[in-house]
Amino acid sequence: MNAKLFMKRIMATGALAGVLSLAACDLAVTNPGPVQDATLNLEGAYQGIVNGAIRSVQEGFDQYALLGGSIVHDLMPSGHTGAAGVQVVEEIAVLTAENNGAAGDWGSLHRGRWIAEEAIRRFTDPEAETPGSPSLIAQAHFWAGAATRYLGENACTFVVDGSAPEPKLAHFDYAINHFDQAVSIGGSAGESTLVTAAVGMRAAAKLFKGDYSGAAADANQVPFEFVFRTNYTGFGGEYYVLYGHVLSEGFQSLSYWGTPAGEHFLQTGDSRVAFGYDNGSREVREGLSHSDRAQNHPARPTWTALVPMFYPLKGIAPRDPAREFLFFEPDRAQQRETLQLDLVDGREMELIKAEVELRNGNWQAAMALINNVRTTSPVYPIDMTDPNKFDLKLHPAEQTDWDANPDMAAYFNQFDYELKDFTEGAMMEPMGNMMLGDRMMKAVEASSMEEAWTALKFERLIELTLEGRRLGDRWRWRSNSEPVAPSSGPGGENTPGTYNRLEFIPPSHAARYNVPTDPLNLCFPLPVSENDTNQNVPEDYRDWVPRP
Repeated sequence: MNAKLFMKRIMATGALAGVLSLAACDLAVTNPGPVQDATLNLEGAYQGIVNGAIRSVQEGFDQYALLGGSIVHDLMPSGHTGAAGVQVVEEIAVLTAENNGAAGDWGSLHRGRWIAEEAIRRFTDPEAETPGSPSLIAQAHFWAGAATRYLGENACTFVVDGSAPEPKLAHFDYAINHFDQAVSIGGSAGESTLVTAAVGMRAAAKLFKGDYSGAAADANQVPFEFVFRTNYTGFGGEYYVLYGHVLSEGFQSLSYWGTPAGEHFLQTGDSRVAFGYDNGSREVREGLSHSDRAQNHPARPTWTALVPMFYPLKGIAPRDPAREFLFFEPDRAQQRETLQLDLVDGREMELIKAEVELRNGNWQAAMALINNVRTTSPVYPIDMTDPNKFDLKLHPAEQTDWDANPDMAAYFNQFDYELKDFTEGAMMEPMGNMMLGDRMMKAVEASSMEEAWTALKFERLIELTLEGRRLGDRWRWRSNSEPVAPSSGPGGENTPGTYNRLEFIPPSHAARYNVPTDPLNLCFPLPVSENDTNQNVPEDYRDWVPRP
């Protein structure tokens, strides 16, 4: 056995043994340490193995959402560049195998896929003393498919269990096969929710690989009201990455400042991208002592200035509409319980159908579907004109940096917008974890195919914000060819429609670091660790665009 494969098997065995720490359904038990392999064939270990796959997949998805989101400005890196933040090379998309190909995302997703597939092997082994239930087998197929689809949306190259590199789009055939099994087996087991989620996952995979009729057919099977969410426990690595950083007053590493979502909220009050801002001017809530907590992070190197902390409220707000925008007040216990992100929902399916209509030339039909999503989005009931409720005045430390850094204000100056009162209509009953008012977003208009594509691209940006999807969308919507290695292209196409200017690397950054405003790399390269352990990857393999 060669050294690469030997090390790979050792690492895989260790990964599976470790999942026994997740044996309880709530994922909160003590790790007993290494165990005999035969123990994993006991029925009592089966749910724990599946839970281990779920946790690894969520952790990998989380980290790709953070790094990819920073490139396409689904979020803005604010300060830290270490473990709790985003490196400068990641922010400006100088992606190479050496500097960020193994940031845990590739490894976590492949570990989750491998654990799920090992579960399927054990549960279906004809010599197993107790076969796994169809329900658990369907779950394992679902999460193996989810892991591979997320890899396909973010990674440049398809490699699985020591195989030779294949084109990026090969991820989706692999994922679809798992979703097919989840639908078939889950259906026979009566797992209707899991089956619907698998169909929705499959629709997105088909859209990415270009099976548009198949994507629309699957999307039509998912009800508009359907939601299938993450299962974050609030503890461990699967939580303390994107969501623990974005929605955290402790790390202060990511902000909605300078993003299309942040600008859109100021213009429309769209609840999907609501944010809170702490400029340190308000009284401190009882029990807290850090009145300047929004200014504790270091200046962002790319701006040489403090980035204002616009905290996205997705997933947890509003808890108390009367105080939400005075300053960021997360209740960590509540946050751990409520902070979940949609993995599949009927609203995304509506946008998949809209994109298929556009590709078929039916832009009016596409606009109707886009507006089904837009006009069912509540406006956040906040009076932005009242400084006691919404105060965007910069903290003195931020103002000093802002005054000294004209590039910052030129890129995104929140004071350019006429703030409005969005409190029209009384608060109504809760819906999910969001309070509804009787005011919804207005329909968006288009008068041509070009404008309809622009509307579709922006609506996906807003609807899927912070869900780790924009990097993949940008890759598939543009032509990706040489000098990227064939493993990650050619792929995508030059679709009609424009993007929001804030999606791109700021001109000041592009000039300073000699990079284009439209990132060269819209996928993450094969990690050095994979090259080192996989004999089928050539030593000189490259799937990233070198810096100019």
